Amino acid sequence: MNKYSKQLLFWFITLCVPFLVLLLIEGGLRLGGYNQEAQDLFIEAPNSSKFLVSNPKFIGRYFLNFTPQIAPNAFRKQKKPNTFRIFVFGGSSTQGFPYNFYYSFSDQLEQRLLLNTEGVNVEVVNLGMTAVNSYVIRDLSKRVMDYKPDAIIIYAGHNEYYGSFGAGSTQFGFVNNIGIKRLILWLKNWRFYQWMESIASSNSEETSERRTMMAKVIRNSNIQLNGKIYHHGIQQFKSNIEDVVNQFTSNNIPVFIGTVASNLKDQEPLTDDQTALKVFQDAEKLFVSGDTVSAFQKYQEAKELDGIRFRAPKAMNEVIRKLSVSDLVTIVETEKLLRASSESSIEDESLFIDHLHPNHVGHQLMSDLFLEQVISLPRLRTKKITNEFESPKAITQFEDVYARLGIDRLLVGYPFKKGITVEEELEVFQRIYDEYLTSTFIDSIAAVSSRESRFVPPILTEVINTLQARNDTVNAFAHYYELMKWQLNSINLIEKGIEYAINNRATDHYLANMILQILNDGNYDSRYMDVLSSLYLLRGNTDNAQFWLKESERINPNSARMLYNYTRFYLIKGDTVKAQEYYRRYLNIQKGN
Repeated sequence: MNKYSKQLLFWFITLCVPFLVLLLIEGGLRLGGYNQEAQDLFIEAPNSSKFLVSNPKFIGRYFLNFTPQIAPNAFRKQKKPNTFRIFVFGGSSTQGFPYNFYYSFSDQLEQRLLLNTEGVNVEVVNLGMTAVNSYVIRDLSKRVMDYKPDAIIIYAGHNEYYGSFGAGSTQFGFVNNIGIKRLILWLKNWRFYQWMESIASSNSEETSERRTMMAKVIRNSNIQLNGKIYHHGIQQFKSNIEDVVNQFTSNNIPVFIGTVASNLKDQEPLTDDQTALKVFQDAEKLFVSGDTVSAFQKYQEAKELDGIRFRAPKAMNEVIRKLSVSDLVTIVETEKLLRASSESSIEDESLFIDHLHPNHVGHQLMSDLFLEQVISLPRLRTKKITNEFESPKAITQFEDVYARLGIDRLLVGYPFKKGITVEEELEVFQRIYDEYLTSTFIDSIAAVSSRESRFVPPILTEVINTLQARNDTVNAFAHYYELMKWQLNSINLIEKGIEYAINNRATDHYLANMILQILNDGNYDSRYMDVLSSLYLLRGNTDNAQFWLKESERINPNSARMLYNYTRFYLIKGDTVKAQEYYRRYLNIQKGN
C-alpha cells in the first residue's frame, strides 16, 4: 500500500469513527429499551388489546416541557373489511379545545356518519393537538399510512407562527429553515437524539407553569404583514401541506381540507399597534351604521394587521384554495360556512368561544359540512340512509362550565391582557373561579375538574347521581351520554344506561346515538339491536328498523324481543300473516318451548 492510499485510509477511518461510535450508542440504547414506551404513535388501549389509541408519550416529542391532550379515540388494531377509517389532523380547534373530545367536529362527524349510513363500521381518529402546525402534520401523515386510512381530513393553518416549529415560536422556532426543521423531526426518531434532548431539557430553565400556553410560545410578538417571518410562515405551510396532500393522494386516499376561520367581529387585534387597532375601531363604526360589507372588509384588514399572529392570515386559505383539486382533493369551505352562519354574517362570538376556537355550535356546523362532503365518496354513498334521529344539539351544564373556565383562564392572560403581572393575572382568574365554586353544584364540580385536570368520568358519574336524585331524567341522561363516550366498552355502564332511558321518550335521541356508537365500537350484541329497532318502530321507520331486525335475527334467531319487534314491524307493514307467524314464535320462546 503506497503512502497516498494509507493517508486516504487514515482519513476514512478518522471520519467513520464518530459515526461508528454514535451507531454503537444508538444500538445500545435500543437494546436497553431506552424510551421504548415513546416510540409508537399508537399503543394498545388500556382496557382492550384489540384496540389502539394515540400514545401521549410519543406526542411529547413535538414539544418542549409540554405534552398536549389528544382525543382518546380507539380504533381496531385489525381493520375490519367493512370499516371506513378517517384520520383527522390539525391544531387545538381540531382537537376540540376547550371542550372534551366528544364535542369536536371530528367526533360529531363520526356520530353523524353512524346515523346516516348502514352496514359500515366507522372510525374517525382525531389527531388534533394544541400548538400543532404543518411540520407535525407532515410527520404524522407518514406514520398513519400503515393503519390503512380511507380518507383524511385537515383543518389547520392557525399555528404556523406560534405552534411547535413555528416561524415566530419558542417551540423549536430558533431557526427559520424548512430543511433544518424537518431534519430535527427526523433526528427525533433516534434514541441517541432523544437521550441528548432529555438531558438538555432537564438542565434548561423551565418556563413558569403559571402562564398560559399562548403566553409561553410567543418569541416574536410583532410579526409584520408581508415581513420576512410572515412570509416564512406561509411558505412552510405551503410546502408541508403540499407534501401531506401528495403523500395521501399518491396512495389513492382522498383528502378533505378545510379553510380556517377565526373571530373577526368580536376580537380586536391582540397587538399594541395603533394602526391595526384604529382599523378595528373603524370597522365597529361601520357595522353600527349598518354598512356590513365595508365593516367586514375592515374587520378582516384589522386581523391581517395584527402582529400577534394566533389567527391565520388570509394567505393560509389562499394556499389551501390553490391546492390541486381533483377527485382525491376536496376544499371544504368551513370559513365561508362559519361566516354565513354567524349572527352578524361576519365571523363573531355566536360561533367562536374566543379568538379562533369554534364553540359547540360551530363544531356542529363544521361536522355537518364535512359529512356532506365525505358521505359523497363511493364507498359511503351506497350505504347512505335517512334518519329522523339526530346527534344531540345541546351542550350539558357540566361541559359548558368545563369549557368556559378554560377560556376564562386564557382571556385573563397575555396577549389578551397586557401590562399586568402574573400575580395580578392569577388573582383575577381566582375571583372568576371562586364565582363558579359558589354557584350550583354542577358548576362547582365542573370548574374544579377543569382547573385541576381531573379525570372526567368519575366527575360525570357524580353529576349523574345528583341529577337522578332530583328526578331530572333528561339532563341526567345527557350527561350519561357524555360518560358513555369515555367508556364505550363498559357493559355494566351500557346496561344501566339503557335501563335508565328505555321507557322515557324524551331521551330517545340520546339513546339511539348511544346504541349506534356501542354497536360500532365492538359490542355487536343482538340485545342492543333489538332496542334500536324498537326505537325506529316507535317512529314508524320500518326501513331502518328492518336492517337491525335482520341483523338481530342473524345473530340470535331466538331473541324474544326481536320476534316481538318483527310482529310489530309486519303489523305496521300490513302483513298480518307474517305478524302472526312471528308472534307465535315469540309466545313459544316466552313459554320456554
